[in-house]
Order: sequence, then C-alpha cells, then structure tokens
Amino acid sequence: MKIKATLLTIGDEILIGQIVDTNSAFIAKQLNTIGIEVEEIISVQDEMNHIIEAFERGISKSDIVIVTGGLGPTKDDKTKVALCQFLDCELIQEPKILENIVQLFQTRGYTKELNSLNQDQALIPEKSTFIQNKYGTAPCLWTTINDKIIINLPGVPFEMKGLMRDEIIQRLQNQFQSETIVHRDILISGIPESDLAILLEDWENNLPEFIHLAYLPNRTSIDLRFSAFGTDKEFLQNEIQHQINQFKLIAGEFLVSENSGNAQQILGDILKEKGLTISTAESCTGGNIASLITSVSGSSAYYFGTIVSYDTSVKVNLLNVNQSDIDEFTVVSEQVAEQMAKGVRNQLKTDISISTTGVAGPNKGEDGKEVGTVWISITNGHSTWNKKYFYPYLDREDFIKIVSNNALNLAIQFVREEC
Repeated sequence: MKIKATLLTIGDEILIGQIVDTNSAFIAKQLNTIGIEVEEIISVQDEMNHIIEAFERGISKSDIVIVTGGLGPTKDDKTKVALCQFLDCELIQEPKILENIVQLFQTRGYTKELNSLNQDQALIPEKSTFIQNKYGTAPCLWTTINDKIIINLPGVPFEMKGLMRDEIIQRLQNQFQSETIVHRDILISGIPESDLAILLEDWENNLPEFIHLAYLPNRTSIDLRFSAFGTDKEFLQNEIQHQINQFKLIAGEFLVSENSGNAQQILGDILKEKGLTISTAESCTGGNIASLITSVSGSSAYYFGTIVSYDTSVKVNLLNVNQSDIDEFTVVSEQVAEQMAKGVRNQLKTDISISTTGVAGPNKGEDGKEVGTVWISITNGHSTWNKKYFYPYLDREDFIKIVSNNALNLAIQFVREEC
C-alpha cells in the first residue's frame, strides 16, 4: 500500500525569499527511505486562516501531514493555536515539557526564571501528544485524526533533523506498512535532453509499469533517475540494474556514471580507484571547486589543495604564468588557463590539476572580455585539455556553480580517457 505525505512549511520568511526551505527537502529524503511518498509541499504565511486551510488540504489528501515552523515563543508563531482551532480543542500545559525547557536553559547557562513566553511553549493542544525535543524548547506534536497523522516539528533545521532521525522515522515505520521505493540515478553527459529522449523512446515505452523514469537536466549533464515501486527491494534493485544494462546497449557512450551522486563524489571515486592525486588553480570560481571536492569525506586521500589566483600577480608569481602571454592574450585565455593548471600541478606535486579563469560578472573583466567567458584547463603533465564556455546570461552565483560543475565533469572524462 502506498503511504502519502504532505509537507507544510509555515513562515513569512520563506514566502518573501529571506530563507530557503531546506527542511522539506530533508524530510522528503527521510520519508523516501521508508517508502513514504511525498505528494505535495505547501508553504503558507504565519496567518491563522491560511494555516488551518493548509491543515484541511493536507489531511484530505494524505495519510501524513508533517508541519515545520510556527512553534516558537513569539506572537508570529501561531501554529499551535491554529491546530487547536482545526481540532476544536483547547491548549493545556504539559509539566514535562516545562521541565525540559528549564533543563535546557540551565545547560546553556541561563539562570533567570522563565518568562511567560517560554512557559507558553509548554502548552499543547489537548487532543495532541508530544515528543520531547532535546535539541530545543519547542516540543514535537503528534496528532492522530482517525487513521491519519499530523506531525508538528520545530522550524529550526538542526532541531527538526534531530527529531526526524531520533523519533519520527521509526514511529512512522512502526505505524505504516508502505511499499518499498528504490531510486537510482545514472549520470549522462554529451547529449541534449531532447535528443536523449528520442534515442530512448522505444526502450522507455517498454519499461515495466513499476519503474518510472525522470530526466533531471542541468547545463552540463543529465541525471536519469529510475524509481521502482513494490514490496521486494532486492527484486526492484535487480530490475533497475537490468534496465541500466539495456540502456548501455542503446546510449552507453553518453554514460558517465552508473551511480550518479554528484560530480565531486564520482571524481573522487575514480581518483581513489586509480590512485591519483589532484589540485586546483582557481580564478573566477574563487575556491568553489576546492570547496566541492573537499565536501566529500575522505577527499584528503587524493586532493592536495588549491591556489586561488584571483589577482594577476598571483598567476604570475605563484603559478608561473608568462606575463607576455597575459599581455598578448589577456588573463581570460586558453594560454593562461593552461599555464595555471600546469603551474599548480608543479607547485603542489599532484598527478592532475584543474584551472579556471573567466569573467563572472556582473561587470566586464579588466581586459574587456565579455561577462560569462571562461576557460577551463586540465592536465596530467603529458596531456592537456582546454575548453572554453560562454554563459552571458547567468548571474554571478549561478556562473560560479555551473563553471565549477563543468570543471568537475570535464575532469571525470579526462581521468577516464587520459589516465
């Protein structure tokens, strides 16, 4: 049986773009691990009628409604009062919650008596039960309505994550017997999404009904996601592998990885497998490639470091870029990118190196190159790949992200073909 969930985030700060709703993404991933399918994600203002309407919508469509936000001590936190109106009940005080708040305050060095707002956090709807929050003062609320559940979690991300991991997932597993969901992503590069879809049309039309395929494109690659639904996890995993083997017969030349996670993870796995080390020299990406590579646990086994050569003098003095080439070709050029890559490889004594030089914008570079121009170079001392990209319509942040990802994907191909 498929169990469906609605996720509800409450807070004006989400709707005005002040913060990004990362809570829903985390909760959805957690639910997916136990076969619960998220049907809808809703965000509403801190306004009573909107919250109540969202409760009604969620409980009418889903088996589970998980709510984050609005449980704090201030006047804009209205979720508990709205829940009371929805349930037609009153708030009551729970002494154990109050004890937990006092204990937390003492642990954190607060010795003053609780004010009235802190004490109000121990109030819960009389038709709800609570789960103690050892990470903060707002308790988790658990409300059963016939055979459905509303779960109210604090909006503070580390509190929400702790409660989901420690309490919620296990309780949901105990209560619901859901179908198994198996996902697997493969990474595709070198073909546009529409061309890939045409190439795969016959194969895709003949996939088993219990396997769904999703195309998740970005500017540099495509994640092809297999989702299989059933009761036998091993059977689903084997069937997905069988379909991937069929895919390879049709479009294997475009397959970068059979287990797509992210480019930095894939690159790291290949480097470890081959026993290779890597370094980076970054200008327009400002150290973002280094940040991505080191986000992978164990990356110290293959990643030595970076030189962020933002100023021209650093390119010349540390990376040994020829000043005459800068004068002739400018800093955003194939010649400079290649010398940067070779320079950092020599300085840090690695097998492979990556470099980037470009104009992230919003203003033109000092040398007059158009915003969005970038050169990426990769070398192992024997072979060197240089590639130019042009993204004139991206803002600075997106430019840095996409160029960094391009560099990693290019490095994956380079290591496979040249090392």
